[in-house]
Amino acid sequence: MTIVSTYAGGAALGMTVNSFASVSLEPPLVLWSIERSTHRYDLLRHARDYAINILAHDQAGMAEKCAHEANLALCGAQCSGDVAPLIEGAVARLVCRQRAVHAGGDHDIIVGEVIAFDTPRAVPSLVFVRGGYGEAG
Repeated sequence: MTIVSTYAGGAALGMTVNSFASVSLEPPLVLWSIERSTHRYDLLRHARDYAINILAHDQAGMAEKCAHEANLALCGAQCSGDVAPLIEGAVARLVCRQRAVHAGGDHDIIVGEVIAFDTPRAVPSLVFVRGGYGEAG
């Protein structure tokens, strides 16, 4: 489970996203998708730089809140990062620059180049399966 985050209007904003995958090793590309009808579409679809924060198993509450609220501070997230908001306590954090957007039904598929990453915690990641949260592994 991930939160895709960006800076806008001086605030760290984001959205819980479970559609995330690797595309290429060279160059390092990843993808995620966003529904065109979501109220956060314009914010995230047009973000040049953003982070994909892979959440830890103990961050389910944050993922749930961020599914409904864009302001990461109101979701309980503490963030750092100059280019994009990096969520403290995440398992991995990828700073990305948007490379392409492809239509996919009622969603857009966003392809980003990974320009930096870190892996601050060595704990199981958060997964969402059959309507509930759990831990990988």
